[in-house]
Amino acid sequence: MVCVMCEKESVEYWFGSFCKECRQIKNLGNVYGFPRILDLLKKCCIRDENQLEKKIDNHKQAHSSVSKLSDLSYTKPSSVSKSPNIRLTRSKATTD
Repeated sequence: MVCVMCEKESVEYWFGSFCKECRQIKNLGNVYGFPRILDLLKKCCIRDENQLEKKIDNHKQAHSSVSKLSDLSYTKPSSVSKSPNIRLTRSKATTD
């Protein structure tokens, strides 16, 4: 039997109508009230046109400084070792 809310998952119990996740959503609605849950989902998950435009503008401003950098601002990293063929050896302790 399929969940009546999401219509994808199988029901949690043979006598129930909801899957595990949808049952949690239903229980939150019973505790806090479905209008409050719906209002919260609308505020957090759905964006209107003004919010979308503001998000796009903020994204453009955040990434506009990257395009202002030029090759002249690049500094070459200093090399760590002059000789690339250096081998590390483990010293052995000798006992007499």
